[in-house]
Amino acid sequence: MRIKSGVWYWLAVASGAVGMLYALGFAGSIEALGVISDTDFITAMVLLLLALFFVQLGDHAAEREAQRRRYIDRRHARPEEPEYRQNRRDA
Repeated sequence: MRIKSGVWYWLAVASGAVGMLYALGFAGSIEALGVISDTDFITAMVLLLLALFFVQLGDHAAEREAQRRRYIDRRHARPEEPEYRQNRRDA
């Protein structure tokens, strides 16, 4: 079973939100202390880049879902024609 596009989009939103909150947190520490930590900056950038990556994965999954919907064969559901009244000989 493949991961649906909605799951990738939710992961992108969560990762982006956490990355932005983390970036806002170290921006506040820059204003207060005047020093930026390398690990804080790297963590925020990795989370934001992960959000972009998850968006791309969501787009690819949405394209795959649309392509799969296009080729679904539903002829197996009714192997024979239904018997309508107007098609019967004795009607």
